[in-house]
Amino acid sequence: MLNVQEYRDELKAELQNRCSEVNSELERLFKKYGVKSFEELQHRFEEIPEEEGLDDYFLAQNLEAFRRELGKLFSIFLLEDRLQ
Repeated sequence: MLNVQEYRDELKAELQNRCSEVNSELERLFKKYGVKSFEELQHRFEEIPEEEGLDDYFLAQNLEAFRRELGKLFSIFLLEDRLQ
């Protein structure tokens, strides 16, 4: 049975893995559209026909929202680490 610290460490590792996966997928989209940031990607989608980028647009929006939420959760771990 896991103790609290082991459970916390596993959860933190899982958050790191998810962050890595999301960042990799966003980087793939950045490369596909020749941009370096989410903001640039948003502007790029304004320049291309809707039917060409609609799926990627929604994917990018969801990934960015997920990345922000993961960042919030991860920051809780960092704050708790500093307090210990």
